[in-house]
Amino acid sequence: MNWIQTYLLDHIVNNNIILKNIVYTVGVLLVFYGVKRYTMRIVRKKEYDAAKEFTIRKAVKSLFNVLFIIALLIIWYDSKDNILSFIGVFTAGMAIAMRDIILNMIGALYILWAAPFKIGDRIEISGQIGDVIDVKLLQFSILEVGNRIAGEQSTGRIVNIPNLYIFNYPLANYEKGFRFIWNELVIPIDKDSNWELAKELIYKLLEEHTGEMIEEAKAQINEAGKHYLIYYNNLTPTIYTELKEHQILFNVRYLCEPRKVRVTEHILWEAILKMTKAYEEIKLG
Repeated sequence: MNWIQTYLLDHIVNNNIILKNIVYTVGVLLVFYGVKRYTMRIVRKKEYDAAKEFTIRKAVKSLFNVLFIIALLIIWYDSKDNILSFIGVFTAGMAIAMRDIILNMIGALYILWAAPFKIGDRIEISGQIGDVIDVKLLQFSILEVGNRIAGEQSTGRIVNIPNLYIFNYPLANYEKGFRFIWNELVIPIDKDSNWELAKELIYKLLEEHTGEMIEEAKAQINEAGKHYLIYYNNLTPTIYTELKEHQILFNVRYLCEPRKVRVTEHILWEAILKMTKAYEEIKLG
């Protein structure tokens, strides 16, 4: 066995600088891995709170990664001319294998530079709606709304979305530029009711509960118009009338804050129910 080891050392390792450096690299990797594990064990034994321990562990990992890269540069420096082809092939392979990771990093830079959204904005992307709560190097996180909960209210779930999604899917920002959305409510009225009176009363309810937003919305449109081609000829509530299956349907359209859709619908429905109770000639369908 000794002569085999001697042969390998003399004819393969010592005479081939690339193989020798690979052996050194593996050795350094094992040493760093062992020292890092020992350091982490010491950190865990200390009585730090969860946040501080997390920060220290992240710092230790980053430090060891930097030291390992420096060690690699020292090991491979003398053989840089011989290793260029190896690095080229290796880099190309890594680029293909890590395509999504690279795109996620580019996505993070895009989010930082172009700011399609910021922390706190309500957005919709790839069918997911939520409030942005964090942006990281590889992903951003939203606090989900809607989905299994009606009225676009919070579900309590955190959804992590890869940054590359901003290149692959349309992104809707509820609050950038114009901070209101149009909401619609369908109100069925019995065909034998006094639908003209019902429409007049419902319109007064809309003006009462949504009128304050119109002036603010106009100011926001004027401001947003400096950056986007946004304009509306009419911001007041609208009621479209439709006859369907022996019912008169009022399609009510009005401005609403994104986070108050369910609240405004609740207020309007209660007001409508009180109205039908006060007027016998008006009945819901």
